[in-house]
Amino acid sequence: MVEQLPVASVRLIGVLPHLDRPFEYAVTPATADAGPGMRVRVRFSGRDTEGIVLGRHEQPSTDRPLAPLHRLVSDDVVVPPALMRVCEEVAERCAGTVGDVLRLALPPRHARAEKADRAAEQKERETAEDVDSPDRPDVPDAAAAEAAPARPRPGDRYPGLAALLARAGSPTGPVPRASLTLDAADAWTTVVADALGDLDPDRGALVIAPDQRDVARLSRELAARGLDHEILAGTEGPEKRYRTFRRILRGATRIVLGNRSAAFAPVRNLALVICWDEADDLLEEPRAPYPHTRTVLQCRSAEERCALLFLAASDSVPLRALADLGYLARLEPLPAPVTAVRPRIVAMDQYLREREGPSGRSRLPQEAMRVLRRGLERGPVLVQVPRTGYVPAIACTFCGTRAQCPHCAAPLSLGARGGPLHCRVCGRREDGYRCPECDRTQVRAMVVGSARTAEELHRAFPDAPLKVAGGAHGALADEAVPERAIVVATPGAEPAPPARYAAALLLDADALLGRAAFDADVEAVRRWRNAIALVRSADNGGEVLVVGTSTLPAIRDLVAHRSALFLDRVLADRRELELPPFRRVAEIVGDRDACRGFLESVELPDATDVFGPVDLEGPDAAGRARAVLRIDPARSRELAAALRAGVAARSARKAKGSLRVRLDPPDVF
Repeated sequence: MVEQLPVASVRLIGVLPHLDRPFEYAVTPATADAGPGMRVRVRFSGRDTEGIVLGRHEQPSTDRPLAPLHRLVSDDVVVPPALMRVCEEVAERCAGTVGDVLRLALPPRHARAEKADRAAEQKERETAEDVDSPDRPDVPDAAAAEAAPARPRPGDRYPGLAALLARAGSPTGPVPRASLTLDAADAWTTVVADALGDLDPDRGALVIAPDQRDVARLSRELAARGLDHEILAGTEGPEKRYRTFRRILRGATRIVLGNRSAAFAPVRNLALVICWDEADDLLEEPRAPYPHTRTVLQCRSAEERCALLFLAASDSVPLRALADLGYLARLEPLPAPVTAVRPRIVAMDQYLREREGPSGRSRLPQEAMRVLRRGLERGPVLVQVPRTGYVPAIACTFCGTRAQCPHCAAPLSLGARGGPLHCRVCGRREDGYRCPECDRTQVRAMVVGSARTAEELHRAFPDAPLKVAGGAHGALADEAVPERAIVVATPGAEPAPPARYAAALLLDADALLGRAAFDADVEAVRRWRNAIALVRSADNGGEVLVVGTSTLPAIRDLVAHRSALFLDRVLADRRELELPPFRRVAEIVGDRDACRGFLESVELPDATDVFGPVDLEGPDAAGRARAVLRIDPARSRELAAALRAGVAARSARKAKGSLRVRLDPPDVF
């Protein structure tokens, strides 16, 4: 052992839940440089295990001999103290282990990437030019820059944004946190670029977007403005990702972009965190302990005192609840004519349907064709449909019973015109289908997919270029949208042409609202508003037609401008029904005996509502059960602590059966 601080406290990664605590090891001369936040390898339970050093001490807390640190992996401080506190807080909130959170936060080390970046760092240090060098390029004249006419910036329409940026990174006073719902005419990439350009040069910023295409769009905007940045994406290879991670770690850049995996990026002097469209399900972590990106960013804002800004094209229920509690400030835009900040939005109401006659009740009424025809005269048009495929859902023509596979009970679908019914799960072809309720053979389409829609539009507009995005057709690049073309896309797959769409058609609105989820209406509005944000303003000829039941609150909310009635109604209904965010919910899923045994052994807080366990249905759910727990949000920490202790106790006694515990699962109802 070394003489100075011979004891190292280490947090292990990937150990069982009941072992999720610091362990002490002896520091050897070979590992004397190990310090807080560094990666080390230790022997634990006969295996070589990775860990993070928490600190060095003079004396151990036990009189038992300590095992030595096996190896110092790297002298990089990969987990600064503030980030370690964030990981501990996330684990506590999600009833998980710190080791699992660290596994989400840290990319696997890549020795070649680390060596290459060290060489690049040394080269940058050697070739850095002296600021007083007479050969350096001339700096633009400040007076000439001030004399240049200032262009109007979308970010200037939101006065609260400037106030938030002024407070970003302040060591004293309250930490600024806000939510901002953008008008359709304001591109989120432009607003974020304006904000990053206004941030002090010595301040760091982190921007999170759900999709890699969103990250690429923002990257192009920042590159056009000359703002240096790094992209930390989970889609990159391990070598490139670790090299980017190390560049961020050593402060080579102050602006970092990424998706869900970048929420833990160790940005130097972090002052501002921006999250675009936090309600997107891509920001829900599918790995234990299943933290939402919103939760991670909230923890970082609290521990690192960085400003937090949520941007979206529509209001979010969780953010609205946080704003009502005073945690977030709601930033409102300056008053402006409606025609200047959004396209003209019309729903197929009773008047339009009756004016057309029988065709007004069809899926593609004449009014929709007129909107497409007018839009094609000015530019590309967008047609959004809820589902991909040809006819993904089929029902009996007589009784309306949904057609299901007799082998696996999955929905039957139609892959092409005149083709047979087939199952997308087991691949069974069903040539002689008969309804199990009425024994009839005729079927009808419940939902029409993007391929069938594109086929119908191609017959109506044979001269217009037609592109399909989403599903089996894959993504369509923004620059690949032809001028005066029809783009048929599923929600979330819409390309964003630089000049925007001249018109948009939102088809099968009722089908999107009929999704089997308690938040189907809010999610439908979010997807529609994201599509509307890609259309030109009404002053520039942009128009949107919604084909659905115009009296439904969700569709009426699209037509209204910045109305809070719909979300107020949603929140009132959820409060009355005791649904999130007015209740904290946990889900326990696993083997039937394991689920029941866990509920019997765990000490839940009083006033916890327990629903179940009930047996799951489906071909892959044999012997499995699910239970749902519900408690007042003020006592959510107690529930998380109880579940965390229950999982650890179950792990310690090596209980049989698989079990998964999730807090705030998105699909529990």
